[in-house]
Amino acid sequence: MNFQRLLHGALLLAALALTAYLIADFLRYEQARENQSIQLGEQAGTRVAEALDARLNAISARARAYAQEIVALDSETQLLQSISEESQRFPLLLGVTVAFEPGQFGGRDRYAPFFNKSRDEFQFVERSYDYTDPQLATAEWYTTVIATGEPQWSAPYYAEAAEAMVVDYGVPLIDASGELIGMVDYTIALSDFTQIVDSLSIGESGYGFTYDAQGAILSHPNPDYLLDNVFQEKDGKDRAILAKMQHERQGVVAYNSTYTYKYSWFFFRELESTGWKSVLVFAVDDLLGASDEGRRKIIHIALGVSLLLVAFMLLAMGTGKYTLVKLWWLVAAISIIVLGNIVLIWHLNLKTDFSLLDSNQERIVNQSILKKYVEQYDRDLHKLTNTTYTRVPTGIFVESYELNSFEASIIGKLWMKYPLALYDRAPPAFYFPGVSAIESRGLAIELVSETPYEDHVLVTWKFRGTLEQDFSYQQFPFEQNDIRLLIFYPDFSRNILLVPDLDSYDVLNPSAKPGLSESISVPSSETISSFFTFEEIDYKTSFGNETLVKNYPALTFNMVAKRIWLSPFIANIIPILIVALIMFIVLYVSSNKEEGRTGLTTMNVIQSSAGFLFILVLAHVNERNRIETPEIAYIELFYFSMYVFITLEAVALAALLRGTNWKLFTYRDNLALKLMFWPVLVSTWLALTLLRFY
Repeated sequence: MNFQRLLHGALLLAALALTAYLIADFLRYEQARENQSIQLGEQAGTRVAEALDARLNAISARARAYAQEIVALDSETQLLQSISEESQRFPLLLGVTVAFEPGQFGGRDRYAPFFNKSRDEFQFVERSYDYTDPQLATAEWYTTVIATGEPQWSAPYYAEAAEAMVVDYGVPLIDASGELIGMVDYTIALSDFTQIVDSLSIGESGYGFTYDAQGAILSHPNPDYLLDNVFQEKDGKDRAILAKMQHERQGVVAYNSTYTYKYSWFFFRELESTGWKSVLVFAVDDLLGASDEGRRKIIHIALGVSLLLVAFMLLAMGTGKYTLVKLWWLVAAISIIVLGNIVLIWHLNLKTDFSLLDSNQERIVNQSILKKYVEQYDRDLHKLTNTTYTRVPTGIFVESYELNSFEASIIGKLWMKYPLALYDRAPPAFYFPGVSAIESRGLAIELVSETPYEDHVLVTWKFRGTLEQDFSYQQFPFEQNDIRLLIFYPDFSRNILLVPDLDSYDVLNPSAKPGLSESISVPSSETISSFFTFEEIDYKTSFGNETLVKNYPALTFNMVAKRIWLSPFIANIIPILIVALIMFIVLYVSSNKEEGRTGLTTMNVIQSSAGFLFILVLAHVNERNRIETPEIAYIELFYFSMYVFITLEAVALAALLRGTNWKLFTYRDNLALKLMFWPVLVSTWLALTLLRFY
């Protein structure tokens, strides 16, 4: 007894040590990933801030130098020519204004020419309003600099002449005698500033924005947020977070972002040039990166905890002979623990987006990633044909879809911002490869509208298509289906590259499901993300043209869907559990004593086993016909295991009832087989689950 207790105690200590190690290892792993992610986020935030500082410092330094040059010009022609040329110096500039005090230029009452680069024309501010009036809020860009006599950045405001939200850097004009005669103003449109910040931002769900000392948002991917105050106490921001964002020069805070719709990290840093703060935002789970190691470590912990619980129960049951009640309690507890592990693995699989682990595709979620791909495709094409692709921004909006075995039926809209220069020689069109050969009308297209703009025509179609998909059902009914909609221009010889129209989507974070209707409902699946990628197709033919179509880039719209598992679970797992329960009852009433068999005979066992097999085979065949997969699905492993168990039980009971005198049967009236039934069965299911999901 002492040895038994010692053995149980040693097993408990070993299980406790193993579990503690696994938990500590998981916590270290999570902490290391979080620390590394924060470090990467801070580094990215620093790079963005330094890049912005460099651009803004260059503008302010040039403005001060230009203010000294401009005072030497007294000819209106020379002045206007100089302003026009200066406005082209920096891509970030909307334009340059030179505004004079009353009577300081040619005796005019007021004179303030502004060159609007976006319109390629001069606008004269004095014709719109009195920019010298200190009572006007729209004149503060001028009056504040004149009043202080110091160069400075303005607060954001609506510029009536430019008809845009802008910020300015103003420098006073001092003539040779030291008199203040006006100012030079460099204007930045907040929309252009947003594009610069966005081009510097990185990551899949990452985006950047800036805000001034008062909290007014100066740049944001969503223009609706411009001039909103970031210091508002909402979205999980408490006073401590707001105080940190307002008073500290740099740092990181976390709260629910209304833009990513996820719990996010905000890395902020003050710009040396302006005192504004640049912010780089990442959804917490996206910044941690795609890794399946954490899921596996949780499974390790669950197995360790299971071993610990079993060891504890063995020690708690005491030593010596176990009573029948204790044995049944132990068997029930072990079976429940094993089933708990299976359910945990199912849960982890359902909560994991495995598309994040696909290293062969990078999600196109910002202009920087798109530019990288397009430039690479242009270089590849230039080597072959000495030409580059003509880019056509293309968007898609899916209103409804249904999945059926290896096909996806999709209804939606597709649009192209088609260049005018391309319209006549290559009319707008698109092509979906992989259209179903079974459907009589695999693809139906209807032109909705053609709306002309200055440099392009917005062409919109409605479409309905059934497309073949490369689904895998190995993990059915807990599988994930990646629906891919490939889009080409039909004539490959035209070298037209369809690129995602990112500007037409409010949020590009895949978890926000851009391009999908909010009311979309698929009975069999739940969509968890959507995004654009490029996929290279090698047709190994020229289609009659001069050049082989090899590694041709196809715009791909991806939808990631998890199966809604309840219906398949009820249709398959419940019958299996019921059959297993009846099998156990048959085994439980068996006895090696004739008077204890309660009418059970060898023929009864054979008949019941045949009935069990018939029920399961019928359900198995029906499920197999429904999913029509060449693979062995996860749910089928349960059927196969039951076939083996039904056969083994039939053989064992037939041998028992025929009077076979095995110790396995004679020990306490076949108790060993009865006790082993559930632990062995559920352990087999756990092993099969680990085989498919680990």
